[in-house]
This record gives sequence, C-alpha cells and structure tokens, in this order.
Amino acid sequence: MIAFLLLQAAAVSAPAPAWKLADRTNPTGVRSISASVTGNDGLSRLVVKCDVGSEPIVSIQFIQPQPLGSGADKPVAVRFDGGPAFTYNWQFPGTGTYITDSEAITKLTTFLVKSKTARVETTNGADFAVQANFVAPTSDAMIRQVLGVCGYTLGVVPTPPPPPKGAQ
Repeated sequence: MIAFLLLQAAAVSAPAPAWKLADRTNPTGVRSISASVTGNDGLSRLVVKCDVGSEPIVSIQFIQPQPLGSGADKPVAVRFDGGPAFTYNWQFPGTGTYITDSEAITKLTTFLVKSKTARVETTNGADFAVQANFVAPTSDAMIRQVLGVCGYTLGVVPTPPPPPKGAQ
C-alpha cells in the first residue's frame, strides 16, 4: 500500500515537459532558432524551427528515437486538445518528419499556442502507427519569437516572395 502511494505521489509531482528555446549561429553565419518540447513518452520531440541562411525557412518537426523511414512525403495528422486532425503531407528524411508549407505552419502554430495538448500521428517505414503526445506551450512568446526571426507573424500566412528577376 505504501509503495502504491509513493508511486502515485511521484506520478503526480512529475512536472510536465517544458518548452525550450535554442538560438544558435553556425560558423558560416546560418542562424537556427527553435522552440521544442519532449513528448510525454520522454523520447519524442516536437519542434518549431526557423533556419536563416540564403532565405528563411520555417519548419515544424516531429522527431522519434526510432527511424520513421525515409521516402516520399506522406500524411501526418496533428490534433490539438483531442480535436479533429489537421492532416498534411510531411517530408520523411529518416529519423523524423517535417513540414515547411507556410499555410500549414500558420494553421498548426496558431492552434498550438491556443491548446493545452498536441498529438502527432503518422506511420513509420513499415506502415506501423507512430504517435506521440505533447504539452502545448504555456504562452505564445517562444513560438512568436521563432516565427518572427523568419519574418512570420503568428496567425498570418506570409506573402510569397516575388519571383526572381528574369523569371517572368
């Protein structure tokens, strides 16, 4: 009985994973800023990232400890607070998956900052279901900061850059 109570107390007192901000610039001058959280499983990660090289690129990434397999784009569903899935085709380079579509980024980050939880669902290279649950950020500040570095405004789909001169 005492062991059960101790386990129950430990489970209650375990803090929820916190979102963390990382801001780095590599030796070639490429800046990378991200807000990320570890999943409730203690292994998966959900990342909102901005890389500023020759052009700014925002991505949302789902990283797993076991490879998801590399290959063609395939559907990934994201649910907020147990609601309906927002499903988009994400890229699968190997251990994780990511999306860079500006409309998807805008919708997903807008819902993320208004939610308490997020759930990511997809399949691995063998078509087995993979899913992870995450706590949402307690404020929108980190997500706004990451998006802002790449010229995004939370909740606003950015206007596409003009075509290069001579491409018309």
